[in-house]
Amino acid sequence: MTENAAQIAYSSAAPADERQSAQAEIQKTSLAEASPDKMLPLIEFIRDSYEDMAMSKSLARAPMIPFPSDAVKKKQAGMQSVFLDNMQISVMGDWYEKNSAFSFEAMRAMVDQTPILNSVIMTRISQVRRFCRVQESGKGPGFKIALKDKEAHASDDEKKTMALLEEFFMNSGWETRPRTRMRLKRDDLSSFMSKLVRDTLTLDSMPIETEWKRDKKLGLDGLYAVDGATIRLCTEDGYRGEDEIFALQLVQGNVRSLYTYDDLIYVPRNPRTDVMVGGYGLSETELLVRVVTGFLNAFTYNTKYFDSNQIPKGLLHLTGNYTDQDIAQFKRMWNAMVKGVNNQWALPVMVSKDMESRASFENFGVEVNEMMFGKWMTFLVSIICAIYGIAPDEVNFESFTTGTSSLSGSDTEEKIANSKDKGLRPLLSYFENVFTDFIVQEFSDKYVFRWTGLDDEDPKDVFERQKLTLTWNEMRALDQQDKIEGPLGDAPLNPTLIGPWTQMQQAAGQDFGNPDDAPPGAGGDDKGANKGKGEQDFGAPGAANETGADFGKPPAGDGKGAAAGDEAKGDQAVGDPEQGDDADAMTKSYGLPVFTIEP
Repeated sequence: MTENAAQIAYSSAAPADERQSAQAEIQKTSLAEASPDKMLPLIEFIRDSYEDMAMSKSLARAPMIPFPSDAVKKKQAGMQSVFLDNMQISVMGDWYEKNSAFSFEAMRAMVDQTPILNSVIMTRISQVRRFCRVQESGKGPGFKIALKDKEAHASDDEKKTMALLEEFFMNSGWETRPRTRMRLKRDDLSSFMSKLVRDTLTLDSMPIETEWKRDKKLGLDGLYAVDGATIRLCTEDGYRGEDEIFALQLVQGNVRSLYTYDDLIYVPRNPRTDVMVGGYGLSETELLVRVVTGFLNAFTYNTKYFDSNQIPKGLLHLTGNYTDQDIAQFKRMWNAMVKGVNNQWALPVMVSKDMESRASFENFGVEVNEMMFGKWMTFLVSIICAIYGIAPDEVNFESFTTGTSSLSGSDTEEKIANSKDKGLRPLLSYFENVFTDFIVQEFSDKYVFRWTGLDDEDPKDVFERQKLTLTWNEMRALDQQDKIEGPLGDAPLNPTLIGPWTQMQQAAGQDFGNPDDAPPGAGGDDKGANKGKGEQDFGAPGAANETGADFGKPPAGDGKGAAAGDEAKGDQAVGDPEQGDDADAMTKSYGLPVFTIEP
């Protein structure tokens, strides 16, 4: 390739045919100089580039989620869906408030000012406190630490471990001395549960602070009930970038404590999937705002009737020369003084311009009588009890019914039992799960926390069933009494089993006496002395035997009695000779001596 050819090929001033010829000459020269060894890397590079492009196209997909969650953005493990909508919820820097117009403080104030709510919560607290004791027998209200495997039998070491864990719950930690517990601000189980029950039924916020030993490998050291109204949850980013901090304590707007997942147990009793709520629960008080408002209005109205009643309701009739300005002014004064529950009994005053101007009051409408007021209050109480899953009878209120009080019916006990199934059992089951998952599991996964006494039968029903199946000695063993020696201790308590049991005893070799033989214990009679073969000696008639029992003596006769020999077989009677063989057979079936009474 000459220099002129290169200049002509790319010169715009050269003719077109000359440029084409020059380009052809340059191409021939380049191909002649290129060797296969030099071109092979370029070809392989081009081929690899096309293969990479094809692979990228096969793997590429359109974005399915235009606005992915934080977990997807950060490529974190766990829940990939949106848990908390940070775009909508009120975020206070590093934490967020519960998305509700009803704050924790308002919930607590509502319970404090409403007697029926306090009554329901305190009733539940009293019921739960009955279970705050160790119940090793498994019968009666209490709790115990049990094996997760119901079929397994606990070894001695496992029994010791379970006893230690039960003591841990009784003292809210390993410290057993009451004064030292008070210094550490630890409660016994009864006080601990009382605080938790009140908070969860008022706020659905029942936080438990967990204190670990200095060496965390040694496990938990103590438990503390924390004010549920002061706990706030952090966003998914955590507190100031520390994603392990998921909650904090806010007191008077100031952050006072920070909690990791190991430091705080925060499990709502009524969880929701609402992304506007996040990890907060739904309290019963939030559902009862309107109901409690109606209850308090009726309560206040009735109270005002007794301490502020001055004028009845009616129509105020004005007569006289009043201008529109006077009327408007009086209406404003009337509304300001009378309108509303708190001003029902206020008395407005009007001044007349002259003697002809006057105001008269005329009653109208129907007054709220006792029946209307009582049914309204009963209706509101029934709704409150329905939300809390408790029977009105348990808090000394009537149910909403047109009939008589449920306390006067025969099914009151069944109603209360049904109420416990709907309210008390779910509450205790919630505590069972929390204690098992977050406390017991920290020590060992072989054990679980269980309440006892929830399914106990009525003692009367248990006793009636035992009478049908147990023997005398078995019943005495249940009462921790000593066994009775001899066949009498093995006798069944069921009267219908006495006959078959007696026959089985006779078939097994028990001899209760034979009226055809000589009287046991008589002189020279081997049968009376041989008592080592399962035979019993009732002694001679008329004389006390070894046990001191005297079965009487047949009257003197001609030798046809039971002690006379074989002449009395088959025709002996007891009391009435006309009964014949039936009376004789009945008597023999009980193994008693038979005596003949001659007329």
